[in-house]
Amino acid sequence: MTQEYVIRINGEQVDPEDAKISILDHGFLFGDSIYEVVQTVDGKPFAWDEHFRRLQNSAKRLSMELPWTEEDIKEEVDFAVAAKTWDGESYVRLIITRGVGKIALLPDSCENPALIIIAKAIPLPGPKSDAGLTICLTKIRRNSRLAMDPGIKSGNYLNNVLAAIEARNAGADDALMLNETGHLTECSTSNIFIVKDGIVKTPSLASGILDGITRQNIIKFAAEENIRIDETELTVDDLTSADEIFMSGTIKGVVPVREIVGEASWRRPPGPVTERLHNLYKSKSGTV
Repeated sequence: MTQEYVIRINGEQVDPEDAKISILDHGFLFGDSIYEVVQTVDGKPFAWDEHFRRLQNSAKRLSMELPWTEEDIKEEVDFAVAAKTWDGESYVRLIITRGVGKIALLPDSCENPALIIIAKAIPLPGPKSDAGLTICLTKIRRNSRLAMDPGIKSGNYLNNVLAAIEARNAGADDALMLNETGHLTECSTSNIFIVKDGIVKTPSLASGILDGITRQNIIKFAAEENIRIDETELTVDDLTSADEIFMSGTIKGVVPVREIVGEASWRRPPGPVTERLHNLYKSKSGTV
């Protein structure tokens, strides 16, 4: 019988029904946690170095001291993947919580962070991904970098949750958020790119986005093939005048957008630049 999840908590593998943390863990009480999602290629976590550096940066930004070495954490990921009962590649979610402490915002009473690994079969892209997704420009604005910086990959995801709910209610597959100055940022779990006159553009880190690992690799792979990608501020006008739009993420790779519903209405079939980058990313990363 195939088990849907492999779960490890603080170095021990547990059955999904027994996977628990304390209600006094600050990750539960305050969303005081960090995480990364990686996928495997040939059974090994793809772009591990980049993901671990971002995990370290998130911990540093939250003044969270990690008691484990990189080798310790990587070993836990490897153990989880090795225990899988499914065929094919794996989705791996790595979570570090602040740990159990007093019901108080300051984390001084939290002595032992918790390390949680969740592995499951990687979902294969469906026909809709090839045909293109529908997105919605939401009224929910992306968190300001001066408040809860989107560059920190934390467990505090309510901003994205609210945007995703708004998009679903509008009949869209995903949400696209603006920042406080009205510039494009990112989707609920993806970075966004537009193509205009053959030039690819994506919001800069200064716009208030997560520095996506897939985004980084798309930019790197494109440069190797002399495909120009500009990191810049983008407006709604840039969005609605685009020739092509696509999204990127760890699990989805490169996925075209075919329509924007509601405000900033736009509709076009997946274009040649998106297809080229989709194929380029798959071939160079080895992802499914």
